[in-house]
Amino acid sequence: MNDKIEVKVEKIEQYWIPQIINNCEFPFLVVDNWFTPNELTAVWKELDFYLSTPKEKLLRAASTVAAKDPETKKSLSEAYRFYPDAIYAARDLSPILNYTYKQRSREFHQYFEQMLPWGNSFLTCNKDSAMVSYYEDNDYYKHHHDTFMWTCLIWLYKEPKQFDGGDLHLADPDTEIKLKNNRMVMFPSCYSHAVSPIKFKSKLKELGWGRFCITHFYYAIPGKFDENWNFSNE
Repeated sequence: MNDKIEVKVEKIEQYWIPQIINNCEFPFLVVDNWFTPNELTAVWKELDFYLSTPKEKLLRAASTVAAKDPETKKSLSEAYRFYPDAIYAARDLSPILNYTYKQRSREFHQYFEQMLPWGNSFLTCNKDSAMVSYYEDNDYYKHHHDTFMWTCLIWLYKEPKQFDGGDLHLADPDTEIKLKNNRMVMFPSCYSHAVSPIKFKSKLKELGWGRFCITHFYYAIPGKFDENWNFSNE
């Protein structure tokens, strides 16, 4: 029996604390308390699932599509990488992919209406791509820019925090954004940005106590409609 079951999704109360940095030539957005408590529980289960793979079989940034030094051709990043779209046959099986409903909400779009003209490029996006990075001791990402329209970074780590570093530096507005649990940062992908090296306070035997970064890249394909990226203006 292949009857389609219609599921009504109730409005979920958000606990966002937004900061729209729009007092410079290069605006960006910071939102704390990005995931609700229930969402956090589901996301952590997915992240723990990723790290259940033996360490030697995990992908490193250098073996994936990562920014490279133009002279040495070496990867600018040292971190582990996971790609939810490649792991799941259906997007709705992944909490990380499912929770992009937040970026499609009218409430979220209103932030970008305050960042014009830069914000226009996000409001016209109709596609997205996701990546999860995990930073262990001495991992980092040197200055680079992304080849999309907007980059969204969501930071998570287990408490109590076991490391220092992992802060984000935006070169264009010359601003450092401190790493904070459940913080979302979003900026035009052309901005040069870097992640400072992770330094563990003590040697740990198991993975999972470092810095997680859920990255969503947004872009537009002219004339393309994707039901997963149906922006709502209601």
